[in-house]
Amino acid sequence: MARLSRRAAISLPVLLLPVAPARAGRLVPPFPEWVGRTARLRSPAGDARRLLAADGTGLIAVRALFACRPLPVRSWRMDESGRALTYQRQSALFPGRLVQGSARIEPGSGGLRWIEAQEQLAEFDGFEAAEAAGHCL
Repeated sequence: MARLSRRAAISLPVLLLPVAPARAGRLVPPFPEWVGRTARLRSPAGDARRLLAADGTGLIAVRALFACRPLPVRSWRMDESGRALTYQRQSALFPGRLVQGSARIEPGSGGLRWIEAQEQLAEFDGFEAAEAAGHCL
Protein backbone atom coordinates (compact mmCIF):
# COMPACT_ATOMS: atom_id res chain seq x y z
CA MET A 1 0.00 0.00 0.00
CA ALA A 2 1.35 3.43 -0.90
CA ARG A 3 2.31 5.68 1.98
CA LEU A 4 0.25 8.83 2.45
CA SER A 5 2.03 12.10 3.02
CA ARG A 6 1.49 13.62 6.46
CA ARG A 7 -0.60 16.43 4.98
CA ALA A 8 -2.80 14.00 3.06
CA ALA A 9 -3.28 11.82 6.13
CA ILE A 10 -4.33 14.81 8.23
CA SER A 11 -6.66 16.12 5.51
CA LEU A 12 -8.31 12.79 4.71
CA PRO A 13 -11.06 12.98 7.39
CA VAL A 14 -11.97 16.49 6.21
CA LEU A 15 -12.38 15.26 2.63
CA LEU A 16 -14.96 12.73 3.77
CA LEU A 17 -17.24 15.32 5.39
CA PRO A 18 -20.40 16.25 3.47
CA VAL A 19 -20.65 19.78 2.17
CA ALA A 20 -23.61 21.50 3.80
CA PRO A 21 -25.57 24.08 1.85
CA ALA A 22 -25.15 27.66 3.02
CA ARG A 23 -27.89 29.22 5.11
CA ALA A 24 -30.46 30.82 2.85
CA GLY A 25 -31.32 34.45 3.46
CA ARG A 26 -27.94 35.78 4.61
CA LEU A 27 -26.12 37.18 1.61
CA VAL A 28 -22.35 37.48 1.65
CA PRO A 29 -21.28 41.12 1.32
CA PRO A 30 -18.62 41.96 -1.28
CA PHE A 31 -15.02 41.77 -0.06
CA PRO A 32 -14.49 45.56 0.14
CA GLU A 33 -16.96 45.51 3.06
CA TRP A 34 -14.78 42.94 4.86
CA VAL A 35 -11.75 45.23 5.19
CA GLY A 36 -11.09 46.10 8.84
CA ARG A 37 -13.74 43.68 10.13
CA THR A 38 -13.56 40.05 11.20
CA ALA A 39 -15.79 37.75 9.15
CA ARG A 40 -17.11 34.59 10.79
CA LEU A 41 -17.17 31.59 8.44
CA ARG A 42 -18.71 28.20 9.15
CA SER A 43 -18.10 25.00 7.18
CA PRO A 44 -18.22 21.25 7.77
CA ALA A 45 -14.40 21.23 7.63
CA GLY A 46 -14.21 23.76 10.48
CA ASP A 47 -15.06 27.30 11.43
CA ALA A 48 -12.78 30.26 10.88
CA ARG A 49 -12.51 33.98 11.48
CA ARG A 50 -10.91 36.10 8.79
CA LEU A 51 -9.67 39.69 9.00
CA LEU A 52 -8.61 41.60 5.89
CA ALA A 53 -6.51 44.61 6.91
CA ALA A 54 -6.45 47.76 4.78
CA ASP A 55 -2.68 47.37 4.21
CA GLY A 56 -3.15 44.13 2.23
CA THR A 57 -2.34 41.75 5.11
CA GLY A 58 -4.63 40.13 7.64
CA LEU A 59 -5.26 37.27 10.01
CA ILE A 60 -7.18 34.01 9.94
CA ALA A 61 -7.95 31.91 13.00
CA VAL A 62 -8.59 28.23 12.31
CA ARG A 63 -8.72 25.03 14.31
CA ALA A 64 -5.81 22.73 13.43
CA LEU A 65 -5.44 19.44 15.26
CA PHE A 66 -7.75 20.51 18.11
CA ALA A 67 -5.93 23.80 18.75
CA CYS A 68 -6.88 27.32 17.71
CA ARG A 69 -4.25 28.76 15.39
CA PRO A 70 -4.28 32.47 14.50
CA LEU A 71 -2.29 32.62 11.25
CA PRO A 72 -1.01 35.71 9.46
CA VAL A 73 -2.31 36.44 5.99
CA ARG A 74 0.83 37.72 4.25
CA SER A 75 -1.01 39.35 1.34
CA TRP A 76 -4.42 39.46 -0.29
CA ARG A 77 -5.87 40.94 -3.45
CA MET A 78 -9.46 41.16 -4.64
CA ASP A 79 -10.69 41.38 -8.21
CA GLU A 80 -12.44 44.45 -9.63
CA SER A 81 -15.91 43.08 -8.89
CA GLY A 82 -15.08 42.66 -5.17
CA ARG A 83 -16.47 39.10 -5.30
CA ALA A 84 -13.23 37.11 -5.67
CA LEU A 85 -10.13 37.16 -3.49
CA THR A 86 -6.67 35.57 -3.70
CA TYR A 87 -4.31 35.43 -0.73
CA GLN A 88 -1.20 33.91 0.83
CA ARG A 89 -1.23 32.80 4.44
CA GLN A 90 1.13 31.00 6.77
CA SER A 91 0.64 27.23 7.01
CA ALA A 92 -0.88 25.92 10.26
CA LEU A 93 1.38 22.85 10.32
CA PHE A 94 4.60 24.24 8.80
CA PRO A 95 5.16 27.90 9.84
CA GLY A 96 7.80 28.54 7.16
CA ARG A 97 5.47 27.46 4.35
CA LEU A 98 2.98 29.74 2.60
CA VAL A 99 -0.44 28.48 1.54
CA GLN A 100 -1.98 29.95 -1.62
CA GLY A 101 -5.73 30.38 -1.39
CA SER A 102 -8.70 31.93 -3.07
CA ALA A 103 -12.27 32.69 -2.14
CA ARG A 104 -15.24 33.46 -4.34
CA ILE A 105 -18.64 34.70 -3.21
CA GLU A 106 -21.36 32.45 -4.63
CA PRO A 107 -24.07 34.72 -6.06
CA GLY A 108 -27.37 34.59 -4.16
CA SER A 109 -26.44 31.57 -2.04
CA GLY A 110 -25.10 33.07 1.17
CA GLY A 111 -22.01 30.92 0.59
CA LEU A 112 -18.35 31.46 0.00
CA ARG A 113 -16.34 29.01 -2.13
CA TRP A 114 -13.01 28.73 -0.29
CA ILE A 115 -10.15 26.97 -2.07
CA GLU A 116 -6.78 26.07 -0.56
CA ALA A 117 -5.59 22.45 -0.59
CA GLN A 118 -9.20 21.49 -1.30
CA GLU A 119 -12.40 23.26 -2.21
CA GLN A 120 -15.06 23.80 0.42
CA LEU A 121 -18.22 25.81 0.80
CA ALA A 122 -18.29 28.06 3.86
CA GLU A 123 -21.29 29.86 5.26
CA PHE A 124 -20.92 33.58 6.00
CA ASP A 125 -22.06 34.16 9.58
CA GLY A 126 -21.68 37.93 10.00
CA PHE A 127 -18.95 40.29 11.17
CA GLU A 128 -17.20 41.04 14.46
CA ALA A 129 -14.65 43.63 15.57
CA ALA A 130 -11.15 43.32 14.07
CA GLU A 131 -9.75 42.11 17.43
CA ALA A 132 -11.83 38.92 17.23
CA ALA A 133 -9.69 37.56 14.37
CA GLY A 134 -7.11 36.12 16.77
CA HIS A 135 -9.60 33.72 18.39
CA CYS A 136 -11.48 30.66 17.14
CA LEU A 137 -15.23 30.34 17.20
